[in-house]
Amino acid sequence: MLGATWSRLERFIPPERILILTVRDQLDLVCSALPRCLESNIFAEPAGRNTAPSLAVAAAMARARGGDEPLLCCPADHLISGEAGFREAVATAARVAGEADMLVTFGIPPRNPATGYGYIESGEPLTPGGAAMRVASFHEKPALSVAQRYLSSGRFFWNSGIFIWRPSVFIAAWERLLPQGAEPLRRIAEAIGTERFEAAAGEHYPMLPAVSVDCGILERAENVAVVPARFDWNDVGSWDALAEVLESDSAGNAGSGEMELIDARGNILFNPGGLTAAVGIEDIIVAVDGRRVLVCRRGESQRVRELLDNLERKGKTEHL
Repeated sequence: MLGATWSRLERFIPPERILILTVRDQLDLVCSALPRCLESNIFAEPAGRNTAPSLAVAAAMARARGGDEPLLCCPADHLISGEAGFREAVATAARVAGEADMLVTFGIPPRNPATGYGYIESGEPLTPGGAAMRVASFHEKPALSVAQRYLSSGRFFWNSGIFIWRPSVFIAAWERLLPQGAEPLRRIAEAIGTERFEAAAGEHYPMLPAVSVDCGILERAENVAVVPARFDWNDVGSWDALAEVLESDSAGNAGSGEMELIDARGNILFNPGGLTAAVGIEDIIVAVDGRRVLVCRRGESQRVRELLDNLERKGKTEHL
């Protein structure tokens, strides 16, 4: 999926202008998967600090190259189809970000009352025809009854996690809303493009506040816009989302690997190269990776982050 994301962007962005954010443990894999990516365009986090700090460093890297053009931020675990719709949304968002000091997010018109995504409530239009709107508020993953209300109102969008903003605008928001991270980011930015960069990042990056870009910046900023995205989108970053991209049987069971099922409905069973046998279960996720097995109810897979945090806190890092 990383390669697919690169290919999608490379069609209209020169490779030398594409930055990659990753972690050090995956650096070799990233370089192998993306042979056309310049090594100087890859930032491998020296410590996990969530999305806001990594995007702040990306903004600093872009600004260090002498420009302040809109910076498109795309996760690598999204399935997107409809190339024309994607480029149209990017062009609209880039125009809004380029003409005003706005942080722009892409909103996906909801297809159903999904409870596994956060929602964006739109406000007043910023462009004729509502091609871009001011964000009224962000909402966490809702209960089903609330999601149904969001769907019927027509004012809500799924939060895609795709963003665009000028580097200077994002860094200004960072310094205003996360002031404790201003000085460490400045120290890192000063070393970009020099032989001191890796050492500076190793020293100062762990001092940046560990917070998501949604919680740390977007939900607190007043200059946030949403552009409705007219393309097919699926966030495969959660196990729940696999049900929409994998083939299902007549009982709604989806997965990978051989399955032997009796009275089983609506399950996601991921066991490539193996056999999963189940009796009398419904809406359960089972994911097998070697000697590790994840079991959770559908709709709860986003909480896997809590499990990972628990394992890290207990020192069981061999399972991460």
